[in-house]
This record gives sequence, structure tokens and C-alpha cells, in this order.
Amino acid sequence: MADGIGRLEQREWSRFIWAWSAAASLVTWLYSAGNLNMAGETDVRVDSSSAPTINLPATWLAADEIARYLQELNRFSTPEQAANDQKGSYLAIELGKAVSKADRRWPREDKPHAMRLMRCAGCSELTLMYRPPRFPGDAIVVDCPKCGYSMPEDLFSVNALLIEAEIAGADVAVDATEVALAA
Repeated sequence: MADGIGRLEQREWSRFIWAWSAAASLVTWLYSAGNLNMAGETDVRVDSSSAPTINLPATWLAADEIARYLQELNRFSTPEQAANDQKGSYLAIELGKAVSKADRRWPREDKPHAMRLMRCAGCSELTLMYRPPRFPGDAIVVDCPKCGYSMPEDLFSVNALLIEAEIAGADVAVDATEVALAA
């Protein structure tokens, strides 16, 4: 089939193959992340918002969901066989959704992203891009795609600390203003 595999469209198939290969390591990571951050996300509700909470980290619930889909997909010998089966294609789509959602919600690695709080020293615009190290020993790269300016790693570290302190100071100043206004 030119536009997909079995009952899956090409984008669903691609996401399923990615999820199939990433799911086992993601489940292991989600369980360990739940152990590390037990106090963080334990307010998971059942049935309705007035029901009692489950004292489990959200990462464990996501890991259980992904593991359940993997277990059901184990009855198929190949991904292609699952894609050609009605229930298998449903499970493939759901596995892709669950793994994508967990990967977005709890990232396992730092990814390149735009710097929203630091201006470029070359063009004075908010166009800096942060690129994390690609391998151990590699340097952090902060550069501007617009003007080509590249910030050295040590200058970036100092600027990041200054911005962090400024934000923390702004929070303290806002809290002090609220206290003064309330009195």
C-alpha cells in the first residue's frame, strides 16, 4: 500500500515504529523517574474530581499504560502483522499516542530550543537558540540564526545565572508588594 502499512496511515505507521522501539527504555525510565520524584505528581484523581487520589506518581501510571499496550502487541510476531489486524492497528495507534505523550511530558534529554529570556548581543533580538552538547565533552552552543552571533559557553552560564537571580528577585519583590498591599 503506497499511503500506509496495513490499516495504518504512513504517519501512524512511522509513529508506531518509533514507539515500538522506544517504549521499553521509556517504561524503565518512567518507573525510575517516579521513584525519584515521588512527592511531585501524586495527585492523580479517579472517577471524578471529588474521588480520593491514588498515591502513585503519574510517571508510573503512564509506564503501566505503555507496558499494557506492549504486552497486548506481543501476540503479533511483527509490527506489520499488528498493522494488518484490526485490534493490532488500534493498539499500534494507541501505543504511538501514549509514548509520544509521555515523551513530551517527561523529556529524557535536553533538546535544542529558542531562548526566550536572553537577547542576542549581535542584533539585540530574542532570537538566540540553545543547542545542548551532543556527546560527553561537547560544548553547549548558543547562537543567533538571524545575525550569526555565537555566545561562548562561559558567558552563557554567567548570563543564565544573572537572569535566574533576576527572576527570583522579581518573585520576591512581587511577594513583598502583595504583603504591603494586603496590610
